[in-house]
Amino acid sequence: MILQLNRLGFSHHNHHRNMSEASFASLQAFRLQVAGNLHRVLESSILGSDVLSIKWIHRCFQILPILNNEFAKLMGEIDYPVSSWEAGSIEEYLDFTISMLELLNAINSSLSHLNQARVSLSHALSLMKNSPALAVERMREITVHDSVKGIKGSEGNGERNRNEKERIFHEGMMVLRSTGFWTCGVVLSGLKSDARPIMEIMGTGMVVDCSLIRLDSIFRKKITEERGLVKEVEEVNETLRMIVLKGIGDSDAVIELKRRLDVVGNGLKGLKEEEEGLFAEFMAARNKVLETLRAKNK
Repeated sequence: MILQLNRLGFSHHNHHRNMSEASFASLQAFRLQVAGNLHRVLESSILGSDVLSIKWIHRCFQILPILNNEFAKLMGEIDYPVSSWEAGSIEEYLDFTISMLELLNAINSSLSHLNQARVSLSHALSLMKNSPALAVERMREITVHDSVKGIKGSEGNGERNRNEKERIFHEGMMVLRSTGFWTCGVVLSGLKSDARPIMEIMGTGMVVDCSLIRLDSIFRKKITEERGLVKEVEEVNETLRMIVLKGIGDSDAVIELKRRLDVVGNGLKGLKEEEEGLFAEFMAARNKVLETLRAKNK
């Protein structure tokens, strides 16, 4: 994102000819590009068997860098670099990034909860060889993190007088905000196996870009029907129940449980790295805007 903001902040191209037509054409192209990427990356996953899997959550995360890149392109096309942003644009961008950081923190918390439950189960499994009865006694199914309190996306700035570039910026930010918040919402709902996070995040009165309406409807229906944990986590629980049902002597089930715990562990590690990378990128982008603001005020 730093590279994107450098492009966004140090663009010196002039597009003064037919500025109004060119600007609105750029905005329309931005909307279409975002919608196209969103549907290409997520629609097949939502409709297919991968929904609510670690692979599916990874695809959701892939949307966020794409959004940032397309927004940077839009700012370059309308010649509105960070160094030229009006106070209202800066405020709107900073408000968006702080909300994204809060949402990524909530995702981080959910990932940590799932991983801690996995580690506890792995420890219980390690006792199986010497103390099988104690191992089974300590085995607990992985459950979801119940807390969804405080998860909220900001509504953005209200209506005010804006010049043309500010208007294009604001319209682009509406797409960026609604799509970014929705993406984080589906990740949280997937990790928690609960539609409440997406409903809380998107239920703030925020304008939702039209490209999301169909996908959102499909996703909410899907998660309501599935009513299960992340698929790889549910597979762990299924194997655990098999061990308890068949008895401690079922070595094949024990081996399978270890394999599935490894799959979950590797998957959660990858998601954690992605979340931390995205958090660092949003933080760096936010700091870049703040540095530019401080330089302008000297």
